[in-house]
Amino acid sequence: MDLPFELWYNVISDRFSQRTFDGEKIGSDSLEVLEDLCENFKPFRGVRAIIVRTPPKRVFKGIIGSYGEIKNSPHLAAFIGNVSVPEVQEAAGYLVEGIILQATSMGLQTCWIGGFFRPEVLKQAIDIGEKEEILAITPIGYGVSKKSTRDRIMSLAIRAHRRKPLEKLLTQSEIPPTPWIRYALDAARLSPSAANRQPWRFTVDSNSIMISTSKGPRLSRVSRRLDCGIAMLHLELGARAHDGEGKWELLSAPYVAKYCIS
Repeated sequence: MDLPFELWYNVISDRFSQRTFDGEKIGSDSLEVLEDLCENFKPFRGVRAIIVRTPPKRVFKGIIGSYGEIKNSPHLAAFIGNVSVPEVQEAAGYLVEGIILQATSMGLQTCWIGGFFRPEVLKQAIDIGEKEEILAITPIGYGVSKKSTRDRIMSLAIRAHRRKPLEKLLTQSEIPPTPWIRYALDAARLSPSAANRQPWRFTVDSNSIMISTSKGPRLSRVSRRLDCGIAMLHLELGARAHDGEGKWELLSAPYVAKYCIS
């Protein structure tokens, strides 16, 4: 399918993590839009997304006990990967962020959940293949109008709105003055990541941007490559919105992928 890159690009800064929902179910028309996207948005092999209209109880769990737990989410999206596919993690990140940005464009709230959920519970409600695993999920619904004290503490704890300056994410001191490159990098820099660790690094030349993973302590059970898959989509949206139409080449570790303009 053709990416609605302008729509998704325009809501990048609107997306935020929502942990407390009002419990109201989404209208059938909106759910069908998301289900259609899950069916047709298949940018890379080995990953798929499904909407779970009625999630089983106790899917979500808190970081410590109920602390940080998702509350009153009426629906969720599950992101499933074939773990025998080498690029499954980055493919999942790219796919998930597309679903999340679409939901954001529809006035819905979400929250990336990569480690703090119970896959064994969710597997009771969906079909999973022999080599498949549930790599991530997101609640989908309408957030409460005012954040709870718990949600505010969670946002501060993970530094939800802090992003590293671009110069700390580059492997070189200068970048070409090509307009699409700067917009692509700025969009990628705003990508969400587990514990806000921002594990992507960018190597730039006149017609391409390569993403690799950073080194450092393991702060989350979520793969760094999955985080980099999120940055891949943001990067492409920023590029395409400013005449930088190109294609991805997936790479082997420690590199993730290279975006090359046509």
